[in-house]
Amino acid sequence: MKKVFMILGAGLLAALLVFSCSKPNNQKNNNKPDDKEQKDPEGGGGEEGFSMDISIDGNFSEWDALTADTADGEYYIYEENSDPDYNGILRLKLASDEDNIYVYTEINYEYIYVKEDSDGPVTGGGSWTGWIPTFSQDTPGALIVYVGCDDNANAAYGARRIGDCSIDAIKDGSDGEPMWDYMGFDAFPQYYFCFDAVGNKMAFGWNQNNWPELHDASWTDDMVGKPLGDHGYGWWGDDVEGTPVSDNTVSNADTFKFSPVMSINEPASKKDVQAVKIEFAMDRSAILESGEKVKGTAVIGIFYENISQVAHQTEPLGSGKLPSGDKAVQLKLK
Repeated sequence: MKKVFMILGAGLLAALLVFSCSKPNNQKNNNKPDDKEQKDPEGGGGEEGFSMDISIDGNFSEWDALTADTADGEYYIYEENSDPDYNGILRLKLASDEDNIYVYTEINYEYIYVKEDSDGPVTGGGSWTGWIPTFSQDTPGALIVYVGCDDNANAAYGARRIGDCSIDAIKDGSDGEPMWDYMGFDAFPQYYFCFDAVGNKMAFGWNQNNWPELHDASWTDDMVGKPLGDHGYGWWGDDVEGTPVSDNTVSNADTFKFSPVMSINEPASKKDVQAVKIEFAMDRSAILESGEKVKGTAVIGIFYENISQVAHQTEPLGSGKLPSGDKAVQLKLK
């Protein structure tokens, strides 16, 4: 009988050992190392908050998870157009990591410049060179990202939507209402792209950056904290043809990707329109001329300047902006 109890005791001990060893393994499987909701407490609301990994590769599938329901309004932003008469931009999504601000947007194809006169598919471009491989002056209106990098309006400005573009109008305040009521923007990177009819695809031309208070002879102290006029203020060119000093520094062709033209639901009208998805990364150490990394909270608004499938550079009204209201978004940076 003692032998039997010994055998049973040994079996029970083995079973307990198996159970005690297997339980941590089961817990590990239920909490995978790539489960960002558990390992990224800054991912928008603590341990249970929404999180996502972003690759600028033209795939776009990861952006599908960022919706009006999952966005926390802090680390992850989701905005929809609410003005059916001003529908050049359909949606805006924002996120960040240690190095970049990530932007997803949808542009109505009705307003995208179609470039046809080229010796070959568009392979890039610059502020001085124009489109590559064929130089031309057919510069469309840009997709402009206004970025406020601090909590004040010192040597900064607002974004203008309508009104007189002249310097005098800006100085006396008669240049119309700003797109948003924030007057502390510090930089506005601009993105130039087209539908390349020769290559039969969307093509990135160039990114240029602007710092009006530092690179515009017309900038005076009484323009600080007021809406800008056109998008040309503060372009950082050194007046030497062929040397686009700050082109393609915030983003470039490798970090700016398009979808094909596709049918996408326009949120304000609830109608399907032809549109293009765009995703890009903005280098947080290239937004400011100083090279100082943008930290804390970035105030952001985007504006699309082109108004048809021909070039309309410096079009005051543009075709769309987000947010649609008068408040720019505030993105907490990781």
